Amino acid sequence: MTAAPIHRATISIASVSGKTGGSGTIEFAQPSLGHRLSRAALLFLVGAVCGALLLPVPLIHLFGIFFFVAMTGLAAKRVMTRRVLKGASGTCPACGSEGRFFVGFGGRGLKFPITTHCKHCQVGLRLHPT
Repeated sequence: MTAAPIHRATISIASVSGKTGGSGTIEFAQPSLGHRLSRAALLFLVGAVCGALLLPVPLIHLFGIFFFVAMTGLAAKRVMTRRVLKGASGTCPACGSEGRFFVGFGGRGLKFPITTHCKHCQVGLRLHPT
């Protein structure tokens, strides 16, 4: 399976303290249904195997059941997420430094506002579409 192409969009950046004026870009992908289904199937399979392994252990089997239910929920969420946030970069309105912002490890759905922080001044930031 080939990776989904990366799209870019411009954003405006505001700090939690109220400063505005920062700008930047986000990178997101729109994975195909087949790619989303394969990732979801992997999550479901991990949940089923771990749940089945913990099932014969007294009292611990409850954690196996909860783990299976949680992984099934994550798998359903993975299938439903059509746009996945890959990265963000821009200028911090608080300190004026440019750089990349941490927005997760690449599996987070694209939903605004995106909350993150500046790695230079540690101020909370909100990313909004322009």
